[in-house]
Amino acid sequence: MSLKPDNTQPLLIPLTQDTVAQDVPLITVHLALSDSDLEKAMHSLLGRNARFSVVKGSIGYAAESDVRLIDESPDPDQQRELDEISPPKLLFIGLGQSEQFLLDAAHAGAWAYISESADADELEDAICSLVESSGSPLLKQLAQSDSGSFELLSGLSNPESRDDNDVGEENPLTDDEVKILELIARGEPSKNIGHHVGLAEQTVKNYVVKILDKTHTHNRAHAAALAAQRGWLSPLDSM
Repeated sequence: MSLKPDNTQPLLIPLTQDTVAQDVPLITVHLALSDSDLEKAMHSLLGRNARFSVVKGSIGYAAESDVRLIDESPDPDQQRELDEISPPKLLFIGLGQSEQFLLDAAHAGAWAYISESADADELEDAICSLVESSGSPLLKQLAQSDSGSFELLSGLSNPESRDDNDVGEENPLTDDEVKILELIARGEPSKNIGHHVGLAEQTVKNYVVKILDKTHTHNRAHAAALAAQRGWLSPLDSM
């Protein structure tokens, strides 16, 4: 079933509060989608599910949302101006399941990816799994899958694949920050990173804040993708 509207049958069986356990936390989802039809479909799907509270458009940037649905790369200048204290995790909705779509999502700073062809259950699972995950499911998928994804990440770290605007960009990160970002690129959460580098979890989080500031990115996935693209990380096979 496509996530786009289908007037011949209901997109999702309505759920009432009785069907959702009282101890299950409400998830706030911000629809920041450029495709108006896709936005309507997402609102219809999620708005009928008592598990979700849905906000749309510019209003969502003022709300403390858990997940933000996007279908293109956010404007980095706008993200910095928003200066959100706790930015929501980004779920990228793309056209298909090819590696290029996953790469586009990683470049957009997304924590997870789902195709427009996914059904309502898959969408719900993707959002809930993203909220519950301590790391980036997308980066784990890219780092742990077979040869195709291996080549994808290798391409990101290849200086020849960089855009012209990235050529000659000086790495602002310290050696310790690079080590931490390489572990982030593997999809490791702060606690696991701390075990690897011998630092407390909160100290790792402090490093991450510095990394985001230096790279002018808005979340870990975005920082890892940008650093890999600019050749600041070690080749994948040596990480």
